[in-house]
Amino acid sequence: MGICMLRASLAVLAALLLVGVLSVLIVESRAVKEDYYAAHAERVRAIETSRTDLTSIIQSTQGAFDDGRQVSSSTELAFLRLSENNVLLQGAEERVRENAAVDSQLTAYDAELGRFVRDGQAFAARQNAFADALRTMQEESPLVVKDLRRFDLRLQSQNAFSLAIDIIEYATGAGGQDSAQLQEQIEELRSNSRVNSLAPGTVDAFADAASEVITNRAEAATALQALGASSINQTLWTLSNEILNDNRRTVRRAEMARLLLSVCTVLLLVGSGYAMFRLQTSYRELNKSNRDLESMNNSLEEHVAERTHELSDAYDDLKESQVQLVQAEKMSSLGELVAGISHEINTPLWYLISNATVLQERMDVIGEFCDIADRMIRAAQSKTNVKEAVSRGLVDIQRMLKDGMKDDIDEAKDLIKDSIEGLEELTELAQSLKDFSRLDRARHGEFNVNDGLDKTLLIAKNRLKNKVTVHKYYGELPSVHCSPSQINQIFLNLLTNAADAIESSGDVVIRTLAEDNRVRVSIADTGSGIPADVMSKIRDPFFTTKEVGKGTGLGLSIVDQIVTSHGGELLIESEHGKGTTVTIVLPIVAAAPAEEAEQPAQDEQPIDDAAANDPEIDAAPEAEEAIDDDVDEPDVASV
Repeated sequence: MGICMLRASLAVLAALLLVGVLSVLIVESRAVKEDYYAAHAERVRAIETSRTDLTSIIQSTQGAFDDGRQVSSSTELAFLRLSENNVLLQGAEERVRENAAVDSQLTAYDAELGRFVRDGQAFAARQNAFADALRTMQEESPLVVKDLRRFDLRLQSQNAFSLAIDIIEYATGAGGQDSAQLQEQIEELRSNSRVNSLAPGTVDAFADAASEVITNRAEAATALQALGASSINQTLWTLSNEILNDNRRTVRRAEMARLLLSVCTVLLLVGSGYAMFRLQTSYRELNKSNRDLESMNNSLEEHVAERTHELSDAYDDLKESQVQLVQAEKMSSLGELVAGISHEINTPLWYLISNATVLQERMDVIGEFCDIADRMIRAAQSKTNVKEAVSRGLVDIQRMLKDGMKDDIDEAKDLIKDSIEGLEELTELAQSLKDFSRLDRARHGEFNVNDGLDKTLLIAKNRLKNKVTVHKYYGELPSVHCSPSQINQIFLNLLTNAADAIESSGDVVIRTLAEDNRVRVSIADTGSGIPADVMSKIRDPFFTTKEVGKGTGLGLSIVDQIVTSHGGELLIESEHGKGTTVTIVLPIVAAAPAEEAEQPAQDEQPIDDAAANDPEIDAAPEAEEAIDDDVDEPDVASV
């Protein structure tokens, strides 16, 4: 009797224990609620948006500093979105906060974001002050030059003009003088005895603005360095990984509970009413699935047609995206060169303005001379006091000649000559950009490869300045039937890649020749070269060895696509540490792609702007000795 009761008690305990385990497994095996997935999706979206905003902030602040302009409103909105997304992340439910690693990373990210926002606000304040000071200095400089000319302080006006140019170049990072040298020049101009005696206070506003430019730029650079040194990106990556790991653990726990519940169910199937209940439930679910399957079979053809239509639309979208991606890469390459055009235009414009100011002053002297002559003529015509009027006029003319009127006229002639030269420089640049733009609008036509290389070199001069010496060895080439805009894009991509591969200074050698109804163009640089382990990947889309934000990885991929579409060949030879040679072989007559024939020529976007500083391209002596009509290397230029 006692043994039976013991067995009954053990059976009851085992049953209770089994019921308890099953209850726990049933609870744990329930599907994670939709609210949890929605909250998790919101956190992931907030992290991705924050990562994009961080990249945008770093790029836009660096761009504002490089261009000497104020921080854009989009950057301020990015800071605001970072704070709003952080509020969403910090408000994670208690279930997520129970994970110590996630909670720790949320706290760390909150602190790091606070520092990053403060550093960003500090940079914005300093950068805006720097941009305002630069704008004030640019507005004051022409007035100062004109006032100093008016007081006959020509040397001082030239010094003020040169100082304005140096400070503008220093503000955009293109100048060769440091802040101490510029401050010394400012103080020399401010303390010049002739200026203080003849035109006191004339240069004060200009000098104050110039000093503020130097001081504020240094402060902005310090703030930008602090902003760039932030480890917020790494903290955000770590937080993202922890949240994803926590989500995987949550889902895995539910899946494990389901597995254990299945095992227990199998063990209880032989004598458990619960098993019969589960069997009946499964039967009902199976019947429902059969009905759903039958319904799906009835509408299978309709679903197939819908999916086919969707795939067709997706394919069309993909083709359109590819076209836009190629165009975006092209405009990105040109956009990197646009920043330097202002200096190339501003330099001749500055001395044109200065020359025009001086000529305006000389016109006053000539006008006085004309008034004297007019008085003498009227006296002679009226025959009244002729002798006295002519005598007085001759005395005035003699006085003006002694005062240096002839020298003023000679100086005016020189200034006009200088102005004409400056206008010719601007005309040459405008014509080159116009020609480049016209080529970009053409789809297929006759194209002179040598002219295309020269125009591309002119567009890319600022990128090559003080860094690259270009040697040109052009052969006599027939015109090539191709898409000029795409071939120019190839040249621009390869030249910018060569410039990027050269760290401090080096050479780029360009050779062209015609052979077997084909044109061969090779561009060789003395840069860092391409490592052997990445040579096989350089043509892959989005593959780049540049830092994040400095390269899209589409350049060589697009070059390869363009050359292939023209029936040509792209050859790349490189030795790590010594340089790279890229050779393009194009047929003289290339067939237009099928899709190009379907598109109107006006789809091609012209180049709106191009910019370059002023690296002078002069014929090198060794190239002049090599000129020969029968030789393939007729010209060399150095940048």
